[in-house]
Amino acid sequence: MQPALFVLLLAVFLQPGCSGISTAPLDMTALDQNQDQEKIATYYRHEAAVARQQAEELNHRAMVYERLFGPESDWVTGTRLVAQFYEDAAREAEQLVQRHLKVPQAEKGSRNH
Repeated sequence: MQPALFVLLLAVFLQPGCSGISTAPLDMTALDQNQDQEKIATYYRHEAAVARQQAEELNHRAMVYERLFGPESDWVTGTRLVAQFYEDAAREAEQLVQRHLKVPQAEKGSRNH
């Protein structure tokens, strides 16, 4: 391995330990004010956006399948079912965003204890 690449990788891996910022994993299911609820909400907001994009792409694909195979095709029905799954997942993620944003944040000084 080239020395410059090794130093860069070493810096990347050691940086979080030297920053003073807690790198403890978040408990994504806890509605605990000691967890970073804003960060958890951001994660679920991203998941909702990804699921909505998947649903949109699958709905478009179902329309293509409908033109190719007819509206009663198993391809159309199956694709619409999967699209519905992603739409439901997006709604569930959005509900989790709202739940986590309602949790009051712990004071910064007490968060580290």
